[in-house]
Amino acid sequence: MKHTKQTYVYGTAAKKIQYDVYEENRVLKEKRLRKRNNKAKVRTVLSILVAFVLGAVVVYRYALITEQNYNLSKLTKNYESLKNENLRYLVDIEKDTDLANIKEIAESRLGMQNPDKYQIVHMKVPKSDYTRVSDTYMNAQKQKNGIIASLVDKLNQMTGFLY
Repeated sequence: MKHTKQTYVYGTAAKKIQYDVYEENRVLKEKRLRKRNNKAKVRTVLSILVAFVLGAVVVYRYALITEQNYNLSKLTKNYESLKNENLRYLVDIEKDTDLANIKEIAESRLGMQNPDKYQIVHMKVPKSDYTRVSDTYMNAQKQKNGIIASLVDKLNQMTGFLY
C-alpha cells in the first residue's frame, strides 16, 4: 500500500493518467487562449450593449415625463385663462343684474311700466315647501351608503310603524 497524492485504488483497475493536450501543444494552447479572449470580448460588448439599452430606457422615460409636464403646464395655463374669463363674465353678470339698471332698460328699450293697482293679482302660496326626489337617486344613495345604512333605514321604517 503506497500512499500518494491521489486516492488509493481498490482492485486491479488502475486510474487513467490525465493528459492535458493544451499544455503541451502550443497551437492548441493559443486557440484556447483566443477562445477565452473572444468570450471575454463578447461579454464585454454585451455588457456595454445592455448598459446602453438601460440608459436609453431611462432617457426615454425622462423624455416622457418632460412631455407630460409640458402638457400639464399647458393645460394649467388654459385652465387659468378660462377661470379668469369666467370671473370676468360673473362680474359682467352681476353688473348687468343691478335692479336699477334692469328697470331702466325695461322702461326705455322695452316700453314697460309699473303695473296699476287693478292689474296686480294676489296669490296664496303655502309656507311649507315640498321637494320630490326621484327613486333612482334614492336607490343610488342607498347603494352608495352601503349595507349598514340600508339596514338602519329599514329599522327606522319599522319603528315608524310602531309609533
